Amino acid sequence: MDKTQLTRLFQVAAAILVVALAVGLYKAKTDAAHTETRVRALQTQVTDAQAKMRALRADIARAESPANIEKMAEEHLGLVVGDQSAALPETAIDGQLPLPAGTK
Repeated sequence: MDKTQLTRLFQVAAAILVVALAVGLYKAKTDAAHTETRVRALQTQVTDAQAKMRALRADIARAESPANIEKMAEEHLGLVVGDQSAALPETAIDGQLPLPAGTK
């Protein structure tokens, strides 16, 4: 091989290397863009899930509030806070309690 053929071979190899690097760079940039889009979509899902969780926690707090429990007890059970009709007389309390262990 003479010098001109060797130079031509190196030029072809360099051109192939440049093309390969350009294709690799394009693929890397495209993959990064797809990944960034996916990350944004996941961040949106996380934000939506957190908003739903806050709304559910607010619903739970409302449902567990003493005012709501009193309202439901009155509507569904007919019980009123401070109503003496639901209280047992002192003599009936012993009949409602379980016996201590070891006594018959």
